[in-house]
Amino acid sequence: MTSRMFLATHVLTAVIGTAAFWWLVMPAYPLDAIADGITAAAIAGYAEIMVMRLGL
Repeated sequence: MTSRMFLATHVLTAVIGTAAFWWLVMPAYPLDAIADGITAAAIAGYAEIMVMRLGL
């Protein structure tokens, strides 16, 4: 159950963060905003994996 919650919040955060970054920061460069959103989601995913492994 915890893994599903982390996955759901990760995907939701990645989508909202990418959309906000695209709309507010880089509206003229959608592909760059999407790439930055994917990169941020990957970093957040690694952090979530470490939280699960360390049991925090």
